[in-house]
Amino acid sequence: MFVRLLLKVQDVGFQAFTLDDVEIIQPIKKPRGKALTRAQKEGNRKISRRRVRIEHVNSSIKRCRMLKETVRLWKAGVRDMVMEIGCALHNLRVRLTPSWTPMV
Repeated sequence: MFVRLLLKVQDVGFQAFTLDDVEIIQPIKKPRGKALTRAQKEGNRKISRRRVRIEHVNSSIKRCRMLKETVRLWKAGVRDMVMEIGCALHNLRVRLTPSWTPMV
């Protein structure tokens, strides 16, 4: 049987948010009056590097005006379809951009 485990990088501001069948990765918060260990700091850096790449992809997807502004279409599935179109446009842009050109 195939079990799909999803990973979600979570910000410290969403402590109480959980989903079923999703492993949540979040940085370790600094205890009050104490310092983090080197291993904890390194773990936080790894999570941060990954989160920065995800945020860059999100900003690239939101170049489309239809995703920047509020979607007022309330029909079931339309908002998801708009996001899928934005993701497809991002993937097309990445494939057509030469590798020597930095994606900003």
